[in-house]
Amino acid sequence: MPLREMKSWARFSARVWSVSSSPSFEIVTIEASTPVALADLVAVADGARLVIGAGVPEALEAAATAAAEIAARTPTYGRSTGVGANRDTAVTEESDHGIRLVRSHATDAGAPLPVRTVRAMIATRLAQLTRAGAGIEPAIVPALAEVLDRPRLPEIGSIGSIGTGDLAALAALALIMAGERGPAPATPVRWGVESALPFLSSSALTIGRAVLASDELRRLDRAGRVVFALAATALRANPSAVSDAAAVASAAPFVHDVSAEVRALRGSSGEPARIQDPFGLRVYPLTQGALLTAVSRLDAQLLRLVNTAQENPVFDVAERIVTHHGSFFQAQLAIDLDSTALAVAQSATNVHALLRLTNEPVFTGLRPFLATGPAGASGLMMLEYTAAAALAEIRNAATPASLGTIALSRGTEEDASFATQGAAQLERAVTSYRIVLACESLAVSRLLSQLDPDMPAALDDAAGMVRALQPDQDDQELHGPLEQASGLLDELARLIEPGVTG
Repeated sequence: MPLREMKSWARFSARVWSVSSSPSFEIVTIEASTPVALADLVAVADGARLVIGAGVPEALEAAATAAAEIAARTPTYGRSTGVGANRDTAVTEESDHGIRLVRSHATDAGAPLPVRTVRAMIATRLAQLTRAGAGIEPAIVPALAEVLDRPRLPEIGSIGSIGTGDLAALAALALIMAGERGPAPATPVRWGVESALPFLSSSALTIGRAVLASDELRRLDRAGRVVFALAATALRANPSAVSDAAAVASAAPFVHDVSAEVRALRGSSGEPARIQDPFGLRVYPLTQGALLTAVSRLDAQLLRLVNTAQENPVFDVAERIVTHHGSFFQAQLAIDLDSTALAVAQSATNVHALLRLTNEPVFTGLRPFLATGPAGASGLMMLEYTAAAALAEIRNAATPASLGTIALSRGTEEDASFATQGAAQLERAVTSYRIVLACESLAVSRLLSQLDPDMPAALDDAAGMVRALQPDQDDQELHGPLEQASGLLDELARLIEPGVTG
């Protein structure tokens, strides 16, 4: 919308600048000059109320005024020109270029995105826009915040981005705000040339998906720490593998932290059963240290992206200049996503190895597959197969998406980062990682019940919850117990306070 029409938005803006009425007692405030935390985005995705800080309207007004002045004297991509291969074609407001751009870019396809993911995308886009580099019409921000109030969002397809901006999904969101997709809002947005491309110029969906995947992965890592400590205690693992000396020898980040958390859970261990354990017990601090290194690097990049004005072009209010760039090309994010998926694959491989140890009489002193009942009972034999199938999914998802390349728009864009595909693959990997950990938890449940080892105080509650997963251990359908084990992982994660590793 042109700046001359801003006054018509005053009453609407006053109504929605301050609060989003999602049914939650938690409130997340987004300020113009304060970094937005990744946890804030997760909270909004989960239904937290969103408050736009008092300083945001002023910052957006200043940026919009500066952008209008700059664009009046400087050719500006997407504002006075077409986009992509049409970048040399002049456009005017009278041609309705803004709304035409939005409509033509709304090419989202495939399965609809989960509501939680859409909310994460909106929260991410709001955080970026409040950095005030887009020069966008200020009233767009409260209009976008109001979308979070809707009891039901229209569907947005999950396919359409390749790591150079989530144009299709954001165009679909823009049409929702304009009242052209789904129920019309109280005050539909009119997309002018000053706002259309700046609104679309973001990887907010890819970033939001990655934030949610990373958050779940950290929870699963903490839950896995508890399950590992239970198994290590029951199998009388040699504590030297989690000692400070072993951590020093690893020469790798986060190994000290993982080892310390395991030691805190196990307490002072008794006599170990072996001088040297199999890898499932011995290299756990290394696989989890590698996972935490990858996810920490991913989170650091996501935090930067959430709190940076990346729109192309970007306006500098103080210097009164416009910069055309390619910084929307998410090369670093793609590599960090790929690295995290690879780390999940290595961790899951070791979890599967530990699962096999629990089924092996040489290490447990129990029957094969922790079976009970008549001779030949299968027990937990098939858990290895289910975990292996999930592991295969993880390995498939860990194929680096960033190795892809393609040329588009008549060769104007001759490559892509495929960060969006990396985010989708990480989502798949995390989903399957939960299955692998659930299989391990169910095996540890039987192990604890049959061995009945003494548990340190720090593991008492966890041992009780895990034991309760399968009180009846005769051969039976394991679908239900696996579902319970999957849900229990989130409870176990709460037993470790999120900190350096969480």
